[in-house]
Amino acid sequence: MKIAFSPTLKQAAQVLILTAVLASCKKDDGINSSELLVYLPGEYSSANNTITLPLLHTPIAVSGVTMAKVAPRATREAAADIDVTIATDTSLVRSYNKANGTSMLTLPENTYRLVNPGKFRIKAGSVSTDSLQIELTHPELLKDPAGYLLPLRITQLEGADKGAAISSNQRAAYVNVTYSYTNIDTAQATLAGTLISRTGWSVTVSNTTAGALGPAMLDGSNTTAWRSSNSTTAAKWVILDMGSARTIKGLRFTPNYVAVAENPTAITVSTSADNTLFAAQGSWKGTGPASSSSATNPDIKNINFIAPVTARYIRFDITSLVSGGRVGIGELNAVQ
Repeated sequence: MKIAFSPTLKQAAQVLILTAVLASCKKDDGINSSELLVYLPGEYSSANNTITLPLLHTPIAVSGVTMAKVAPRATREAAADIDVTIATDTSLVRSYNKANGTSMLTLPENTYRLVNPGKFRIKAGSVSTDSLQIELTHPELLKDPAGYLLPLRITQLEGADKGAAISSNQRAAYVNVTYSYTNIDTAQATLAGTLISRTGWSVTVSNTTAGALGPAMLDGSNTTAWRSSNSTTAAKWVILDMGSARTIKGLRFTPNYVAVAENPTAITVSTSADNTLFAAQGSWKGTGPASSSSATNPDIKNINFIAPVTARYIRFDITSLVSGGRVGIGELNAVQ
């Protein structure tokens, strides 16, 4: 016998079936779950559950953060003690890269150690426990610009609270070691040394303003300047050709006193032997010329290398300026 349901009865049956299915599933909303779920938190507001360790390399040292801490947490107080086992899981690197559009490498085993491996107990009435600590032991080996990743995953829960489960959304956290390099000293004092003769030097610039062309940076006058086009979107750069390879300790530039508001406050410096392959040396960050300075009493800006550089070509990419869309430089010099 075939039974025909009215639309109202059919809809009611569908609702009952859906309700039953949902009731049979344990809700997992990560840290917002109403269930007792154990998870690994990333940094505050981390979108992909990461803990970032930024490293800054220079020619002579490495600085930055070399210790990460990860503490298992529960979404609510545990009724009984829960022992949490955490392990590294490098198989997650590939899926992380795919999900986040990155190409990070697996953190090499010889560059870190787990300071206190073992089980971590969330005590009854608590929501957290001691932290697993990860220490970078050889940060000087971590030089790939893509960065490195060490996934940590909850592998097991043990305890009398049988309602506890591992979060499927946040069962893993990721230690992300980032790499950056600079050969530019934050100290901008005048270097001991002599200025290199500018005979045979030339410059190429990104764009210009009429009457303020690139060679003005080499004419020996502080009252003239190269001034770029007045655009907020066009790139602003200068390439200095010293005519032959020279070993230099730093660079100096005289501000643009034709229009003092048109001066760099951040410059990325790169060097090259052939004007094709450039090596980034780092970023200089400074200020516009002091208000008390002038073309006759200039506020000379110093870009000092931590280690001397041998190059023929120096590229200056101006990434920030005092104001407006136009930027300029009065004079360029190099120190040996």
